[in-house]
Amino acid sequence: MEGESCSNYYECPVVRAYEEGKIDGEWIRMYCERNWRECVRFQLDEIFSYSTDFVLPDGSIEDRLSR
Repeated sequence: MEGESCSNYYECPVVRAYEEGKIDGEWIRMYCERNWRECVRFQLDEIFSYSTDFVLPDGSIEDRLSR
């Protein structure tokens, strides 16, 4: 159900990157906790059962996440 946290929340590299201070918490608030069905990472995981660590929820690339 929309409004709940994403089912991938605890395994997501984006959440981990936020907890490590690599990215802003706005990503978590916008996608992981609200509009998670709009998250490109979630969509890739649903289709391919895979998404790369350096893809942000909007589909943009963040090189700092691949390190």
